[in-house]
Amino acid sequence: MRVRQILTTLAALALVAGSFVSSAQAASAATYDERRGPNYSQRVILTYDGCPTSLTAFKTVLKYAKKKNDGLVLAPTGRCLAKYRERNGVDLAKLARAHGQYVINHSITHPKNFDKLSCAAVARELRAPGVVTNFGRPPYGKLGGSVRCGYKKVGMKPWNWTGYTKDAQGKSKAQVVSAGAKLAKPGATILMHMGWKAFNPDAIAKIKAGLEDRGLRVCRAYRGLDNRGAIVTSPRKLPQRLPC
Repeated sequence: MRVRQILTTLAALALVAGSFVSSAQAASAATYDERRGPNYSQRVILTYDGCPTSLTAFKTVLKYAKKKNDGLVLAPTGRCLAKYRERNGVDLAKLARAHGQYVINHSITHPKNFDKLSCAAVARELRAPGVVTNFGRPPYGKLGGSVRCGYKKVGMKPWNWTGYTKDAQGKSKAQVVSAGAKLAKPGATILMHMGWKAFNPDAIAKIKAGLEDRGLRVCRAYRGLDNRGAIVTSPRKLPQRLPC
């Protein structure tokens, strides 16, 4: 009789523990930080919005990032992608993914009044010729009811940033490098732009060095979900948890 009671008690405890773990897992899975995006690691993500100044500049950064095993997040606009397709016959998003980099949406036209658009209008801005994927950077970081509605409508999550270097305000490379290193905390997303002074191997190397001085490392290039082996083409739709 006593054995039966013990077994019953143990079974009840196991059920409670299982329910607790399931609840914790569900809560964890449901938690999404719109500033950190799908980065649940302690590594810092360097992100670049907008449009590169040239195809050469873009390729130089991609080759450097792949060589150094750095996983950058690139957010070109649809207009930028269309321009390079027409002018150079190159798909920037596809090229970046081939180098193990992560590419997210940044709207088609980058409207200043993004948060004033209707849900349907926001959704239209998130479609082709922009990057068609599952995460996107709202223009100017603007969020609101209609913006979130538009993202939900196209099956995309907004991803902003935790720190901005203000490079697009005309800051020097030294200022941007300093800001990029100082703003970051574990798991941070740092905002920069492809058309300004931070989008080059030297700036990236110096930002990384500044981060490493503070005990921080940047996200790694895509090597599959297990983060092992050689760098491979990153998926069009990003993993819900980046393998940084």
